[in-house]
Amino acid sequence: MDFSSAAKRKHDHEQDLNNKRFHLDTTETEFNTGNDTLEDEEDEYVKQFSSDQRLALPDEPNCVVCGKYGEYINDDTNHDICSLQCKAINTDLNQHKLVKKKAKKPTIVTPTRDYVAANVHAKLTNYQEPLSIASMSTQQVDQLLKAHEVQVTGSNIPKPFSTYDQLASLLGDTILHNIESMGWSMATGVQRQAVTVGLAGRDAMVIAPTHSGKTAAFCIPMLVHCVSLSMMDNYKRRSGPYAMIMAPTRELCCQIENVMKKLAMGLRNMRTGLLIGGEPLPNQLYRLKKGVQVIIGTPGRILDVVTHHPKLLRVWKIRMIVLDEADAMFSLGFGTQVKQILGKLHDKIPRQTSYFSATMSDDKMLKKLYDQLVMPIEIKVEQQKKIARLPEASDQVRQTILWVENKSKAKRLYSILRDSKYFVIPILVFVASRLGAEFLSRAIKKRNPHLRVVAMHGDKTQEERAIVITGINQTEPLWDVIVSTDVLARGIDLPSVRLVINYDMAATLDDYVHRIGRAILQKPLPEKAKQQRGWSITFINQEHQHLLKSFASMLSNKSVAMVTPLPRQLKQYLQ
Repeated sequence: MDFSSAAKRKHDHEQDLNNKRFHLDTTETEFNTGNDTLEDEEDEYVKQFSSDQRLALPDEPNCVVCGKYGEYINDDTNHDICSLQCKAINTDLNQHKLVKKKAKKPTIVTPTRDYVAANVHAKLTNYQEPLSIASMSTQQVDQLLKAHEVQVTGSNIPKPFSTYDQLASLLGDTILHNIESMGWSMATGVQRQAVTVGLAGRDAMVIAPTHSGKTAAFCIPMLVHCVSLSMMDNYKRRSGPYAMIMAPTRELCCQIENVMKKLAMGLRNMRTGLLIGGEPLPNQLYRLKKGVQVIIGTPGRILDVVTHHPKLLRVWKIRMIVLDEADAMFSLGFGTQVKQILGKLHDKIPRQTSYFSATMSDDKMLKKLYDQLVMPIEIKVEQQKKIARLPEASDQVRQTILWVENKSKAKRLYSILRDSKYFVIPILVFVASRLGAEFLSRAIKKRNPHLRVVAMHGDKTQEERAIVITGINQTEPLWDVIVSTDVLARGIDLPSVRLVINYDMAATLDDYVHRIGRAILQKPLPEKAKQQRGWSITFINQEHQHLLKSFASMLSNKSVAMVTPLPRQLKQYLQ
């Protein structure tokens, strides 16, 4: 963007109280007019960024983008602006009105901070690394990332941070207070890098284990950008949605919305819309009609609304997209729906797209979408280095593998449930099918009438699912044993669960990692806590032949404290 695109406003208090406008041009002809007064005015520094401008006094004009002193006039729109940055944003947002007036595209100012993306919300938020972050040397950055087992690849990567207090000027008092009230003042490993990447508006692929803080890693920067966009739109209720989060299960969507609501508490004009199956569609459409800024939902319901109610869910307004549990989204067959949803978005509007997952998928469709990201930054936490392409199970769960034939599995399960060493409620038992969940839960009840047992699977209504999850997470759990399909394997926080039993081995090692992740104990633990790690017990046999070699390799590098001695039938696959 050049000076010819802005008109300089000056105040001459001695002659006139009204503003006088002077047109600047970078052409040599006008700069050499011989007029000393004009040369002096043109020599003055023209502010590049909104952060360089001061606040407006009572009698001064306001910038239409950020509200600061409107020192200039945008020649493209005739609107008051404070800097070349806000001029570019104002022109971009009014481009559809300028097409007939100007054939030439507006020149965009390239930010001097090369780690910031070129999308509108990144320009509005105007992320600048605070001095405590910007002053970090390369060696200090490397040490910080290494200490938290974070690997980062990409170009022009924003530096990580340690505590949210360092970002206070950008987050604002309300969001910072909400973060601290949730106990997140000290950032987790993935948050230290992913939050700054998100604030800079950059595309990202984030691979981090369960309970590593991925939800906060994308919710916090998304919320900051939504506040910037809402402010630009004068807090109009129907100005959104600005962001969309897709997740594979209803429960995970509900959990994400709950986190987003807690973070947005007290913010002006910041509402969420939950689009999931199992709930009445008219209620969800009414919510959209009233106006929301963040959409959270499953691919099926989102596609349904986008297709049949495009005026309520205006996808052309969306500036940020997050796919949570992206690998599960595609492995569960939602890939086509996700692709259709993304296909309905306008290609010409620069967006920020992020994929979050606990494991890396080999799905070809997902890889094609990843290739479409703009200068993406890849963040990996606690990934397996020694064994190529094998998932990494958390060290916070001790794993016990038992070789049990199918006909003996029920008997072995009953034995475990009677053993006081293992019996710490609630116990989560995974099975392969919905029918299996019903049959096994009834069998456990019949054998142990004193136990409170419930089945959990996809045939349950949303209300029934919510009751089960709430019962698990109570201080005094409502259930002793929960027999579930993989519907509880991903994303859901189950802080009370200390023991996971894989009655039926998972179909893939990725699913196995997600399942046992339910047993990760929530920190901090009581000082005198006897159990410092969660526990998982897995039944395997020859039926899982296709997994045994990889499974044995994955477990072989773990210490005895992490994995109890393997059965001899499994050890033979290490030879």
